[in-house]
Amino acid sequence: MADFVTDLVLAVEYAIHDHYYWFGLTLGFAFVPQLIINAVLAYLDGCKWYYLLPVGVPAKYFQVLYAFFSGKHKPDDILEARETEDQEDQKPVARAVNHLLPMARLVGTLLESLPEICLQIYVLLRMGGLSSLEIQTLKAVTMAVSFVASLYSIIEWETHFPKVKAWVWGPFVFVWKVIDLPARILALCLFAFIYRYWVFVVVGLHWLVMATVENMFCRYFREGDAWIEPGADVISDSTSNNCVKFMFNTFVVAPVDVFTWVTFGSRTLYPVQPIVNSALMLATNIVMVSVWHLVKETESWYDDAALGAVLGGSGASVLFQVLYWLCYTRFSCSPIADGNV
Repeated sequence: MADFVTDLVLAVEYAIHDHYYWFGLTLGFAFVPQLIINAVLAYLDGCKWYYLLPVGVPAKYFQVLYAFFSGKHKPDDILEARETEDQEDQKPVARAVNHLLPMARLVGTLLESLPEICLQIYVLLRMGGLSSLEIQTLKAVTMAVSFVASLYSIIEWETHFPKVKAWVWGPFVFVWKVIDLPARILALCLFAFIYRYWVFVVVGLHWLVMATVENMFCRYFREGDAWIEPGADVISDSTSNNCVKFMFNTFVVAPVDVFTWVTFGSRTLYPVQPIVNSALMLATNIVMVSVWHLVKETESWYDDAALGAVLGGSGASVLFQVLYWLCYTRFSCSPIADGNV
């Protein structure tokens, strides 16, 4: 909520100062992800009126809070349902807490918050605020809230699967994403500082490649030796619905892949997707920051630090991706509680 409200306030400030491009982008980054997540929730939870407005996420929060404060549910009931029942069989409140709201937070924050951070850093670069360290309080708060929301949503999602040991996997994901996310954000911002809207071409090509890869190699499962329970699948009741698979991969999974890697329950652990995405991330980050470093006309205090953060963070992220793959599929460090891959 704080993330969304600060974005709206910032958009109004841009409009007041006649920065209509930044005003439009800020509003677009705030509202379009809400349309996407409400469409996903409407499919998973049924077509209810609040998903059409779209205010599905606040409505689900209200449903959960009302159930707790009225005494109809206790936290222990939610935890028990998570451990013993498939998400499709859980009661509405338990399903909202264990699955729907983590999904909403993940997609909503990553597709809203990360682009917003990129936009605000780009504005600071264009206006010289970063060089002079003259950063408005509202911008600083907006970026901080957006980053914390993104980081939290990823950690929550990666540890919400029934078999995952959160105390093992949470710290690993935290360190990985604290390195991975800033490297990607800085690479996009620095490239945009030189070539402006050409950054959308880079993002679009990455999205197109990953949408193709996800749709070619993603398998939806309901039984077999999946690494998570079939009931934890994002759209596990859509085995025969190719349209739903295509829409989910193209407009949810692939856009997230542009910024970072997240484990979706709708794909098995093929090596193709993480390899392609890691290669794209590494290559585009290196190319974008190298072009910026060679073409920029002025020197700033942050030049060497930004270059090192992008190059070092991108390389480290690949190592974390490899460790992630090995932990899930090969070694005893697997976060799966019973070791059954």
